[in-house]
Amino acid sequence: MFTPKNRAFTSRKAFTLIELLVVIAIIAILAAILFPVFAQAREKARSISCLSNDKQLGLALMMYAQDNDERYPFGHVNDADAEGDAQSWVDSVQPYVKSRLLHRCPSDSSAAWNDKEELRTTSYGLNAYFTPNHAPYFGLSMAGIMYPADCILVAELADPVTEDHFMPMMWGNPPKVNDPNGREEQWDADKAEPKQVAIRRHTEGSNYAFADGHAKWLKFAATWQQKAGEPPAIDKYDPQRP
Repeated sequence: MFTPKNRAFTSRKAFTLIELLVVIAIIAILAAILFPVFAQAREKARSISCLSNDKQLGLALMMYAQDNDERYPFGHVNDADAEGDAQSWVDSVQPYVKSRLLHRCPSDSSAAWNDKEELRTTSYGLNAYFTPNHAPYFGLSMAGIMYPADCILVAELADPVTEDHFMPMMWGNPPKVNDPNGREEQWDADKAEPKQVAIRRHTEGSNYAFADGHAKWLKFAATWQQKAGEPPAIDKYDPQRP
C-alpha cells in the first residue's frame, strides 16, 4: 500500500525551465569567450611550428651556399626560359633538411597542394635577389650581403603561388627592375602590397628567415615601405641596399 512515508522516498527535485535556460545561457557565454581564445592558441602553435620550418630552411640555404662557393641555389621558373630547367632550391637543399614536411606551413591551406597541373611544392619562397637566374644580381654571393642579420632570405608564399620564389625587385613605384609584366604579376598597385607573399598568414603578420640564419615574425610594414616616386624607406629584401 502506498503511504505518505513511501512518497517521501520516491519524490525527486527537478530543475525548473528557468534554471535550465540560465545554465544554457552561461555555457553559451563561456563558449563565446573561450572558442576565440582556443582558436588563437591553435594558430599561435601553428605559427611557432612555421617559424621553426622557416629557420631550418634558412639554415639549410646557408649550408648550401657555404658548400657552393658562397652562391645560393636557383629559383625554379615554371614557364621555361634559358634557365627554366634548373633545379628548384627546394630540391637543392634537400640533403640539408632531409624532410619535405618542413616545406609546408601548418596554416597553409592552399588548394594548389592538390593541383595536378601546377603543383605547389613549398609554403616558403626564396628571395629572388639571391638566385642566379634573376636580375639585378644574377647570383649574389654571401660576401655581397650588406646586412645579413637584416636581410630577408625566405618569406611565406601566398596561397595561389606554385613557383618557389618571389621577386621583391618588382615591387613599388618605381620598382628596382623595370619589367611591367613581372611587376603586374608581383605587385598590387592599388593595395601597395605584394601579390605573391603571404603577409597576413599569422595574426596579421608572417614569418621570415634572414640571411644570417635567424627567423622572426614581422608585419609586412616592418619589412618594406615606400612612398611613390621615392626609394624605399624600409627594404629588408635587397641584399645590397645602402
